[in-house]
Amino acid sequence: MTQDARADRFVRDLADLKIPDPASARNVLWLRLGVLLMLAGLVLGGLAFPLAHATDSTLGQGDALALGLGGVSAAVVGAALFLRYSLTGFLRFWLARQAYDLDRLGDRLTPLPTLPEGEPRHGVADPAPR
Repeated sequence: MTQDARADRFVRDLADLKIPDPASARNVLWLRLGVLLMLAGLVLGGLAFPLAHATDSTLGQGDALALGLGGVSAAVVGAALFLRYSLTGFLRFWLARQAYDLDRLGDRLTPLPTLPEGEPRHGVADPAPR
């Protein structure tokens, strides 16, 4: 069986499940918010550096440093949100694929023969006569 046929069958079987993801729009929203926070953090950090060096006033420099610290915090929170929600989508697909592969493996395996009632054989095919 070719890889393309297997992938097509997998996509068909996933579509047959018809399980809607109720939080998919929310996940995309959090993912985009994470990207926006990372970009805003970079912009704030970029603005804070020239503001801090443009003045000799310690109050102005303190404000610029606070702005830069807020930018770094926003970038870190944005990166955490982005990683969390991008990995969630990947791991959800991975889990569905693992479940599908295990189901296919179970279908391919032949059922084990049942042992007659009595003494357990403990893995020995033909026990020694008594």
